[in-house]
Amino acid sequence: MTLLLRILPVSLALTFSIFFISGCGDNKQQQVQTEAVRVVKLSQVTSASSQNQSTFPAVVSPVKTIDLSFEVTGRLIHTDIVTGAHVAKGHLLASLDPKPFERRVKEQQTRLQQASRELSRIESMFSKKLVSQSNLDDAKTEYELAEIDLSNAQQDLEYTQLRAPFDALVANRLVENNSFVTAGEPLAQLQDVSRIYFNINVPERLLSANEGRKIIKAQASILGSPDKWYDLVYVEHSTQPDAITQTYQAVFAMDSKNQVQVTPGARAVVNVSLENPNNSGQLLIPFRALVGNDSEGFHVWRYVEQSQSVEKVQVSVLNIEGAFAMVSGDLSEQDYVISAGAAQVHAGMKVEPYHGEK
Repeated sequence: MTLLLRILPVSLALTFSIFFISGCGDNKQQQVQTEAVRVVKLSQVTSASSQNQSTFPAVVSPVKTIDLSFEVTGRLIHTDIVTGAHVAKGHLLASLDPKPFERRVKEQQTRLQQASRELSRIESMFSKKLVSQSNLDDAKTEYELAEIDLSNAQQDLEYTQLRAPFDALVANRLVENNSFVTAGEPLAQLQDVSRIYFNINVPERLLSANEGRKIIKAQASILGSPDKWYDLVYVEHSTQPDAITQTYQAVFAMDSKNQVQVTPGARAVVNVSLENPNNSGQLLIPFRALVGNDSEGFHVWRYVEQSQSVEKVQVSVLNIEGAFAMVSGDLSEQDYVISAGAAQVHAGMKVEPYHGEK
């Protein structure tokens, strides 16, 4: 009986110990299972931009705009000037009444014939020593002046027809048919739209900061079609600032491969990307992915897809840009780092990427 009482407490003790150990084992197993399904937010490491992008409002303009006018005075008898129409180079836009100019040509032809006959007569007399050298020189002068007058009259006759000097867009018509026009009076405004220009105003600080840097890319979007972007090429920029705005005008042209009709005067936006060699080879990560401090250094937790775990990677913080940190270290653009709750992560922890709601 006594032996049985001694054995019974020992058995109870062993049973309690086994239960306790079993309970501890269950807790550890549960903890491992909890870590195995720990969901974390991942962010991909990206390359720090090697370019700076700036956006400017822009105005579309033609290559040039000219006032079209006659070089002689007369009455209009024909006009083919339609505002908004595209005309080809050499297209007849307007004509003056040619009759007065034709009479002028005939008059000068007659005078030239008369001067020619007079020169022949003087030359014959001079060969017979009947006239002096000065008489011969005067006859030659009269003949040459008659030639010039005829040439001028013929040129004036040609000026009675006004043709498009280039492929153009008629921007404005300023006179009506049968009007009497004087030489130099504008009849119409023509725009050279062989290329489309985009004019932007650049602040002095930006122009100075970007001096000597290469333009990587420039694109424009018309406000009426904001989803379409067109490649641009640099043309020129002013070196004198506007007296009021203190900005410099820069001009870009639509690439010739873009066969797009854009109306001059349209509003647009231009994105210009400039090379920034200072950021070359550097990486960007979310600021919240950083763990550590200035004295002890910084690290991030890189996601290892094969083992669904994390590993510690030391990084050097080069700059802070808003919600991102520019770093260098043993990272690449293909890596993913924990970007939320990184301070609660430890080496080898099993994690599962959070994919968001679908």
